[in-house]
Amino acid sequence: MPQMTLYAPDITCDHCIATIKKTATGVGGVQFIDGDPESRSFRLDVPSGAAFDAVAAALADEGYPLGGPEDAPTGGGMASAVNVTLMPMAGAAPAKRAFVPTYAPQATSTGADVVYSCPCGSTTEVFHYDRSRAEQKPEACCNHQVLVAPDAAARLRTLEGYEVIDVQRVTMPWGQPVEAAMAVRR
Repeated sequence: MPQMTLYAPDITCDHCIATIKKTATGVGGVQFIDGDPESRSFRLDVPSGAAFDAVAAALADEGYPLGGPEDAPTGGGMASAVNVTLMPMAGAAPAKRAFVPTYAPQATSTGADVVYSCPCGSTTEVFHYDRSRAEQKPEACCNHQVLVAPDAAARLRTLEGYEVIDVQRVTMPWGQPVEAAMAVRR
């Protein structure tokens, strides 16, 4: 099941987390992992987009509508962005990143279309994120593989002949931060 870190700006205490746990686990197949009132976030395993929609609606009914990571207070909590830092070997020149893709998610009826830029110069490539699928599949542009999924970088590292060049967090239209990764042929 895909694991999601979600935010609800109205979380203030452990009682809020307990209410969220009870509400979320009342939706078929959803498992509560943990929550943090300080960051106003919680993690769930959610089996499908339909289950996610049901959780979001149930939480809103309980007074905890979902928000995005921008709703979390700064300075800690369990949610953190993935930062890619290229570290040079001792005595080597600093590493330079020639290309950093951009990602722009847009809501669709099945999830989101994530428009991304590609090292070939294209700025209109699209990754189709389908919330009804338990596992997303990598998509390619000019032999560059892109994946938007909770475990995107790890999955792209398993592709023979590819090297991961970028890992970012992208906030989907429904507030879920998801890993976006790009790999290029070696």
